[in-house]
Amino acid sequence: MATANQLKMLVKSHFEDNSEKFNTVALQIAAHEAKLGHTNLANDIRKIIDAAKINKPKLKNIDPNLQGLFLEIYPQEHLTDLVVAPQIKNRIERIINEFTYKDKLFRHNLENRRKILFSGNPGTGKTMTASIIANELHLPIYVVLMDKIVTKYMGETSAKLRQIFDYI
Repeated sequence: MATANQLKMLVKSHFEDNSEKFNTVALQIAAHEAKLGHTNLANDIRKIIDAAKINKPKLKNIDPNLQGLFLEIYPQEHLTDLVVAPQIKNRIERIINEFTYKDKLFRHNLENRRKILFSGNPGTGKTMTASIIANELHLPIYVVLMDKIVTKYMGETSAKLRQIFDYI
């Protein structure tokens, strides 16, 4: 079992959003468990860390002028959470597969979809569907905070939006 100090450092690094320190402490715990003969647990911890390094998208630093104008969210919804007609679910799975196998499409001179427009009445599942697609592809969703974007000065609103979309 991890030491009390290791657990404290693990929790602290999580809340400080310090993934490098978090990974280091987790690997220390794995090494400690391996010494105790708990090789399965040690291997599981290492696999989780390795998978997180592969799946986590690399994002550039946010321009200080854009701070507070949008949120970066890593959704938790899964495809199994969605209740829709089979033909709609097939379309969503196709979008996910196109992105997942974009290299294969590219080899055949084809491209995957890079833009999707959802439309419909409120409460029909547009945001949830976008969250599911993002989660399945291990990508974040960006939520633009319109109350922070819109200003009374002509052109400033569109300039801020342009900066946000350039960042994304």
